[in-house]
Amino acid sequence: MNLIKRTYFLISMLLLAATFFSVNGFAQDYVHYATLTGHMHDVLCVSFSPDGRTLASRSWDKTVRLWDVATGKQKKRFTDHNTQRFLEEITHNTQRFLEEVTEVAFSPDGKTLASASGNGIGFWDDPTIHLWDPVTGQHKKTLKGHTEIIVSVTFSPDGLTLASGSWDNTARLWDVATGKQKKRFTGHNTQGIPGGVTEVAFSPDGKSLAGGSWDPTIRLWDVSTGKLLKTLKGHSNQVTSVSFTPDGLILASGGGFGDDTVRFWDARTGDHKTTLKGHTGSIQSIVFSPDGKILASGAGDWTVRLWDVQTGKHKTTLTGHTSDVWTVAFSPDGNMLASAGHDETIRLWKLNSPHPAKPDSPIPPKPTANQVYEKAIRSVMWIVNPGIGEGSGVLIDKKSKLAITNAHVTGKQNTIDVYFPTPDEKGELIKDRNFYLKSGDVLKRLGYYTKGHVIAKNEKTDLAIIRLDG
Repeated sequence: MNLIKRTYFLISMLLLAATFFSVNGFAQDYVHYATLTGHMHDVLCVSFSPDGRTLASRSWDKTVRLWDVATGKQKKRFTDHNTQRFLEEITHNTQRFLEEVTEVAFSPDGKTLASASGNGIGFWDDPTIHLWDPVTGQHKKTLKGHTEIIVSVTFSPDGLTLASGSWDNTARLWDVATGKQKKRFTGHNTQGIPGGVTEVAFSPDGKSLAGGSWDPTIRLWDVSTGKLLKTLKGHSNQVTSVSFTPDGLILASGGGFGDDTVRFWDARTGDHKTTLKGHTGSIQSIVFSPDGKILASGAGDWTVRLWDVQTGKHKTTLTGHTSDVWTVAFSPDGNMLASAGHDETIRLWKLNSPHPAKPDSPIPPKPTANQVYEKAIRSVMWIVNPGIGEGSGVLIDKKSKLAITNAHVTGKQNTIDVYFPTPDEKGELIKDRNFYLKSGDVLKRLGYYTKGHVIAKNEKTDLAIIRLDG
């Protein structure tokens, strides 16, 4: 009974997926959409606006640029010659601001912008965090406490707390409303080598904070108590980046300088789950898709790789950059991926969806029998029970040769005839049911026939599982 229910659910999902993915596209198929040029130096970070229409980029060429995602055209360019109020208000010296800002992050509600500082020449100058009103450009708070360059800032999911990571080997929590330091996490030790905490990330529930380091470990801290929860060891060199899945169950980390791997960890226990291998250069950036099904990784081998989160298998490699990829980012809806790096370009990759769903029709229509047959044709078989009836069946387990069909077709017998889709003289599969009913002897000789043995069935749900001879 339970087997029938599980199988019924499985086959329903498989049949629905056949049409669903033909309508909405498959979330692993990204193709090159546009190359954004204009920066004159390494592009260090990219970030999509909440509505996904604008992409912001930050470069060592001392500019911040805004791009129209749909057209790939530059919308705004902020430089030391720009008198735009926001940049002027930040330090009254835009050139110095753009040299010193190492990373920026928006609060979840978009009302606060945090900028981390560190001068491009003397990395220990002005290790502070500034909070701004992104609309008016008004300076809100200056957060002081770190003693060396701050390389990572991120807001908690509720936007009330800001986390920061620094080369002073500490991660810190700040009260966004008051600007006061709430917690100071220690433990990472790079033994005097610059690097310290390379990136920090909140778990989706905001209860824990992950910090990667050059030491090379990942540490998990309890946000409320400040206690160290876990120390994750396994990388052979620095941990360059960390990221949680949207459901908070998996923590991913990227390794650099000869490690060149991405590792998945159980975010609750700290146990290592799997290691993703394939890159031949230092992992520079990792990010999960909004639905948590894909991980994108940018690396020093000039490529972006997409990985299936559930299986850990490599799905595809995006090529085109001519040097190290420093940063990757998904759009909020997951339909676009941005990558950028040392070649001074930003590449946009778009979900390949030849028949995109309309915005006003988020729920795909139920598949018709013909649509299911079209998409699952090579798994479909014609079930015949002389004197009882006939119907279709679908292979659900190739290794065990299990198929599912209607219970009424099986009658009281334990063995039934099964015919497989047969090609005509043009190589196209024959879909006429009468052909299968009238051509049994020919199909048997050609090998498009086997016997099926009933192993379980449920008259109430009209479902049966059969095991095929071949």
